[in-house]
Amino acid sequence: MTHLFQRRAAARDQVFAAQQQLRLERMTVYSDFAGAETEFRRGQHDRWYRALEAPDSPACFEARIEAYRLRSRALHALFRVQLVASSQTMIDAARHAHHLTARVHKASGETELDALGAQARDAVEHFVKLASSDVR
Repeated sequence: MTHLFQRRAAARDQVFAAQQQLRLERMTVYSDFAGAETEFRRGQHDRWYRALEAPDSPACFEARIEAYRLRSRALHALFRVQLVASSQTMIDAARHAHHLTARVHKASGETELDALGAQARDAVEHFVKLASSDVR
């Protein structure tokens, strides 16, 4: 009888440990995604301003290359979210945030740039709220 109880307790401990590991993995992935999208948005703003100042300058070219690098990092983080997310809602929120961030550099003026940047920031904040409830 004691052996049976010990086996059940060990099984419960294993399940709990696996759940905790998944929770920690999700926390890492979700926070990495939010950070990557925030950096990507900053890079998009920088790209827009460098193009406004001097579209053919080396600084503009470097800003564009940096924005591509940040986009790749954010896309990688999005793929990780897709692998560990507990629901399609989480994945959709992450995709939406990435889509909005990718559009920022296409703004036609500073007012639109601010609006697109705010939409992207709000979408990341919405994702973080969902993620927060997902890891509790």
